[in-house]
Amino acid sequence: MKNAWVKGLAIAAAAAMTVSFTACTGKAEDPGSAAGETAKQEGAAEEKDFSGKKLSVGIWGGNDQESAAIEKVKADFEQRTGAVVELKVYTDYNTQIQADFIAKTAPDVFYIDGSMFPFYGNLGVMEPLDPQEMGADSYYENLLQAFTTEDGTLYCIPKDVSTLATYYNKGILESVGVSPDDIPAALEDYQAFLTDLQERLDEKYGEGQVAAMTYNQDLARNLYILEEKGGKIMDENENATLSSDAVVGNLQLILDMAQAGCWKTPSDLGLGWNGEAFGTGKTAIMEEGNWVYGTLRTDYSDIDFEVTEMPTYNGSQHSMCFTVGYGISAVSNEKELAKEWIKYATGTEGMATWCQGAGTLPSRADVAEAIKVQEDPVWQVHSKMIDIATPWQKGTTIDIVNSAYQNFLPLAVKGEKTGKEAMEQVDKQANSEIANAK
Repeated sequence: MKNAWVKGLAIAAAAAMTVSFTACTGKAEDPGSAAGETAKQEGAAEEKDFSGKKLSVGIWGGNDQESAAIEKVKADFEQRTGAVVELKVYTDYNTQIQADFIAKTAPDVFYIDGSMFPFYGNLGVMEPLDPQEMGADSYYENLLQAFTTEDGTLYCIPKDVSTLATYYNKGILESVGVSPDDIPAALEDYQAFLTDLQERLDEKYGEGQVAAMTYNQDLARNLYILEEKGGKIMDENENATLSSDAVVGNLQLILDMAQAGCWKTPSDLGLGWNGEAFGTGKTAIMEEGNWVYGTLRTDYSDIDFEVTEMPTYNGSQHSMCFTVGYGISAVSNEKELAKEWIKYATGTEGMATWCQGAGTLPSRADVAEAIKVQEDPVWQVHSKMIDIATPWQKGTTIDIVNSAYQNFLPLAVKGEKTGKEAMEQVDKQANSEIANAK
């Protein structure tokens, strides 16, 4: 176990890991009002008396709405069970919780980001969960799989999820004679559409003033494209293989649109992220997560926008999703109480409280129905994307690979290297760092 920790922590340090916190950049948004009867629906945790017991719950800090939501879940759980819950808020989550794992001082129950689960899942730091006892059938299957090891062992229950969808500014499109219905259903048709749109925008607003569409140079956004048609960004040993012909072939679609000038990054526009570019009217279309919804309605309420599904690619529809689960420390002295927390916090009542307050999507369909997600057109689209979404997760070295990808993709976009040459540099840098970490 010690050797496994040394190897794992070395890889983590080399990657300079940054957790993709679900909905961390957005403002809370209420996707619907759940009736009080939600608390009594089938699937809510049974009330048990844990008076005198103490439970520590490890979380990372969020915005004010998220903090209020988790405090409400905590208060309701304490009232139901008689237990006292201590929230341990980490400021540098992965570094600090790893130190607690090594020292055997980790909280009884804690957040695990889906992208980090492969790292933690095989280290023996989490208690295996019985799917039947935890009511696993209630959760979306692809989210459960994100917290299940190759041998079929479930270690975490997903507490929420966020997905990508396509946002468009109706006012901008209509100002240049383009209907939202003109947005292609297939990604392969985007270049022709966006090139025409960019020409119209340049004529209307001035060259380069408004982008047809913004995108992200990040594997968390591009993975579903790169791995189509048999592409694999890493091999069975978790070494980078982005220079393979299949991946490079898929990459060309990204390069073609970026080099045509109709796909720009927010930084190309001098802005920080898609939400800011879209909210300030600097881009007509973006692919973004539901965490942007609250920001648009709160900070950019004058924007007339709508949301549609993600496009297909190679005949299949894709999205990316980002999920966080609750796991239990293998050395906890309060495992039964920890299970009760998970059952409540990810049950009908607790999840409704959390998702409505924090502005995330439920990880189970019955809660989505209870809080009336389908009645809000934005939440409805994002919720529909869950079933076809790929969880952001790819082995234990994904952060190393992603860092190298972000370093060298811009060179290909600028034409300074071919796609093949850039991806060869990605593989070289990433695999060198991975080898040094072993």
